[in-house]
Amino acid sequence: MAQALSEIAVVDHYGDKLWRLWNLYYIINEHGERVKFQPTWVQENLYAELWFLNLIPKARQVRITTAVDLWILDDSLFNSNLSGAIIADGGDKAKEIFGDKIKYPYENLPLGLRQARYLEKEQAQGFEFDNGSSIMVGVSVRGLTFQNLHISELARIDRYFPDKSEEIRTGALNTVHAGQCIFVESTTQGREGLFADLCERALHLKQEGRALTPLDFKIHFYPWYVEPTYTLSDEDAAKITLTEVDDKYFDELEASEEIELTRGQRAWYVVKRETQGAELMKREFPSTIKEAFEASGEGFIFQREMAKVRTEGRILERLPVIPTIPVNVFFDLGGASTRAGADFMSLWFHQRVGPENRLLRYYENSGYGLEHYVNYIRSHGYLIGKLYLPHDAEHKRLVQRDAGQSVVDILYGMGLRGTDVVVVEIVQNKWHDGIGSTRSFLSTCVFDKRNCEQGIKRLDSYKKTWNDKLGCWRDEPAHDDASHGADALETGARGFNPPATTTRPRKGRGRRNYRTV
Repeated sequence: MAQALSEIAVVDHYGDKLWRLWNLYYIINEHGERVKFQPTWVQENLYAELWFLNLIPKARQVRITTAVDLWILDDSLFNSNLSGAIIADGGDKAKEIFGDKIKYPYENLPLGLRQARYLEKEQAQGFEFDNGSSIMVGVSVRGLTFQNLHISELARIDRYFPDKSEEIRTGALNTVHAGQCIFVESTTQGREGLFADLCERALHLKQEGRALTPLDFKIHFYPWYVEPTYTLSDEDAAKITLTEVDDKYFDELEASEEIELTRGQRAWYVVKRETQGAELMKREFPSTIKEAFEASGEGFIFQREMAKVRTEGRILERLPVIPTIPVNVFFDLGGASTRAGADFMSLWFHQRVGPENRLLRYYENSGYGLEHYVNYIRSHGYLIGKLYLPHDAEHKRLVQRDAGQSVVDILYGMGLRGTDVVVVEIVQNKWHDGIGSTRSFLSTCVFDKRNCEQGIKRLDSYKKTWNDKLGCWRDEPAHDDASHGADALETGARGFNPPATTTRPRKGRGRRNYRTV
């Protein structure tokens, strides 16, 4: 009788998902040992706070992947006809996740349970169970339908494999219908990309206190200090010297996040920062979610310059426009930008005040003709100074109504004759002359935070081209959305107040009052 009662109790427990997660699964820990899965505080918190769609920006090694994949495995074992998928940031990582997070826990289940839920089919990186449920791990899942989807290290996919990221946006995220579960976890890699976009919207929803629908992502942020192993013993902590700057940082963190850090945690952070570097520390071990997305990371061209802009307090909530000082406009023309349906056009609005280059406003758009941007420039009532245009502004655009006209011709046709138009000559060495000039220019720039928000993101996200074959960055800028904003600033950096200028008369109908520099 006692045996029968025990079996009934076990069956009752099997109906409790959290009991199953606490008691049935074995994993390989960080020391390579077989241990029963015992959720950490972070994992318990995630389980308790789960929503349909979950975004998880996090510090390194807080074991989110294990928690999510065991949740999906358990769902497949104890529910019929559920399909689960895990997308990794590379083939080797996919093999590792399948082997460590899916196959090992399944093969180490109690024998009776494995016999009751046997494999119908085992693939290289996938299981199909006898109850009709399945799990697959790979780098792409387009075209299928899932009830559980886990995307691991999405920010890394955004950064290194933008085509795959776009496939996830248009494909994988649409394979899970409303009311099902998506888990997206990653350390951060800057402000651009699908992961950053999803987090930004989720944060806005949270800040606004809006009730979430099953189609809204809920954000779960896990900073470094919630991981209990990220600390030093009292003995080791006593060996570490914390500066006044360190103490100020930790004191402000405690106040803003309403936490209390131990001496061991503070010492651990300082030692770790010495090996990681300040910028990488923010990315891999962020203290706040704002800090996580501030980190630019390797491969981003203006990483140091934009970090210095921030540390020196040169991004201001509001930057007043001085009405008596002319406002210049720096252009990037994108593609054939004199017609509707064009590529990006980007504009920076600039005032020189003493030694400062003040960037008052940034604007970008696509699909409009040049008249739209001229109207936008005029709409703010600024005292317009000079328009700085890239070299191709002089080229004849043989397109529809603008046939035989250059951008300069069209600008003058719109009544801008009284304004100097400066055409900046083509750069001979993009890396040294173009990017080098912009870096120097940024050292004197001050930004209006609100009006330049998108432009600042473009500068933060301007990156080198990734070489898939060699697995490294090339000293060549990537041509993407961020490059237009960066190129527009480069136009101004190279053209504004140049050391020498040359005035070139136009052939034909007399002289035009624009300069080529």
